[in-house]
Amino acid sequence: MIKIDQIAAANFHYKRYSLSYFLDSVARLGFKNIELWASGPHFHLDYYTPQSIRDLKQSIKDRSLNVICFTPEQSVYPISVSHPDPVYRKASVEFFKRHIEAAVELDCNQMLLTTGLAYLDEDESDMWKWCRESIGEICKTAEKEGVYLPVEAFTSFSTHVFNSAEHIAKMIREVGSPNLKGLADTDVMAVTGKDTIHDFIRELGDNLAYVHFVDGNPGGHLVPGEGKLPLDEALQALNNSGYKGYLGLELLDRRYVLEPEQAMKDSLSWFQKQFG
Repeated sequence: MIKIDQIAAANFHYKRYSLSYFLDSVARLGFKNIELWASGPHFHLDYYTPQSIRDLKQSIKDRSLNVICFTPEQSVYPISVSHPDPVYRKASVEFFKRHIEAAVELDCNQMLLTTGLAYLDEDESDMWKWCRESIGEICKTAEKEGVYLPVEAFTSFSTHVFNSAEHIAKMIREVGSPNLKGLADTDVMAVTGKDTIHDFIRELGDNLAYVHFVDGNPGGHLVPGEGKLPLDEALQALNNSGYKGYLGLELLDRRYVLEPEQAMKDSLSWFQKQFG
C-alpha cells in the first residue's frame, strides 16, 4: 500500500520564495522527500559551482530531506531532443548530461526527462528518430552514473509524437536502456485525453518509475481535491498495481505562488484523508 512517506513535495510553486524557505517549509510540514525543480531563481545550474552544489546538498540533509527526483527546467528553456537542427539537439543532450551529474552530487538517482517540442511541419518518423537517438546518448551517461530517467509524455500542444503511455513504452523498448523509465502525470493525461492511469500501469508495468499526482479541470496542475479528476480512483489503481515509487506534487497554477505552504498543507490533508 502507498504510504504518506511516498508523497514528494516540489518547489515549482515556491518560486516567489527562496529555496531555503522551501526546504524549511516542507520539513516543517513533515515531508521526507522532495522533487527539486532545477530552474531560476532557485537553482539554475549555470550559476552554481561544485561547492555551492555541495552546500545545497548539506542544506537538504540538515533538514532530513531526500531528493527523489531532479527536474531541470526543459519546457520554457531552449531544450528539445526532438529538434531538427543537430546542433540544437546536441546542446540539449549536453544539458541533460550535466544535470545528471548534478543529480549525482545531490545523492539523487532519478532525473526527469522530456522530449521537447515537435514541429507540426516535420516528418513524424524523423522526429521520433532524432528523439530516440538523443535519448540513447543521454542514457549512456545515466547508466554510467547510476541515474534513472523517467520520461514524461507531453500534451499535444507540445508534441504529437510523444503524448501517450504507448509512446513511452515504445521509446523504452527502442532505446533499450535499463535506465530509461516512464512517468505518468495525472493532469497531463487528462488534458491529452489519450490515457488513464490504468493505461499507464498496463503499458509500463515495472517501468512506471514516477507519478506526478495532481488535480485539474483538466489542466492547471492543482492541489488534489481542487479539480475534477478522479484521483481517488487513480490512487486505488496504483495501490492495486503494487506501485512502489513516489507521488510528486507538481503544483503549477499561479494561485499558489503567494501562499505555497498552504497549498502543500492542503495537499497533505487530501492524502491523509485517503489513507484514513
